[in-house]
Parts: sequence; C-alpha cells; structure tokens
Amino acid sequence: MAGDNDVSMRRSFDELYLTASEIETLGMIVNALGVTGSQLILRHRPELYLHAQANLQKCRGEHEELLKRLDHAARQSKDESALRLIEDLETMPADAMQSLHAARRCLLAAAFLGHCIAAHNHPPRAAVAPHEHKRLN
Repeated sequence: MAGDNDVSMRRSFDELYLTASEIETLGMIVNALGVTGSQLILRHRPELYLHAQANLQKCRGEHEELLKRLDHAARQSKDESALRLIEDLETMPADAMQSLHAARRCLLAAAFLGHCIAAHNHPPRAAVAPHEHKRLN
C-alpha cells in the first residue's frame, strides 16, 4: 500500500544520523552535482565540469562510507543515489540525450541529498552531555 511505502521511507530517514562534518560534505556534493548537471546542459565552461568531477571523485574516495549509507537510504526511498551517479559520471555522456539524462539524474540526486540535509536527525538528547553553567563570581 502507498501508506506503507511512506512509513518505510520515513523510517529510513529516521535511521539516518548525520554529523556536522557529514552535512558539510553533503553540501559540497550537492554543489558539485549542480555544477556537473548545469555543464552537461550548457557546456560553456568545461573547466567547471572537470573541477566538479574532480570534487565528486575526491568525495567518493574520502567519504565512501557516508555515500554507501546514503545509497541505502536512496534505494529504500526509490530516489537517485549519489554514489551510483558519481560512478556513472566517470564516463562522459556520448550524445545530447545521454547528457540530458545525466543532468536530470544530477538534479534528482541533489534534491535527495538536500532533503537528507533538511530532514537529518540530531543526536538523541541523552547522548549529549548537558552543558554546565559556571558562575564567574
């Protein structure tokens, strides 16, 4: 049923905890996907495309565990996986249709990651030690 799918999608996001540095990484990936997608369509600044590709490959190498967690969440919610897209973008699209399809996937992956940033869970309150206030007097 449709309601069951909504519950399972929410559960996958409930289980997704992101640290501040992971959120920063997601921001870099969203930016690189946006630049990549725009350059797949416009193709007026190839150096931007190459720089974005280098950033995506660097993020993949340095943050593969995070990308695997996000891949799992994307598959559960039937969204575009940034990890799979980064792997697929290693090969330059051969024609206009492939470029448009890749640009579409960039947009969908960026939207999913943006949602992950907006809906991420904070650590449980019990896991955060209360800050003690000290008086200076």
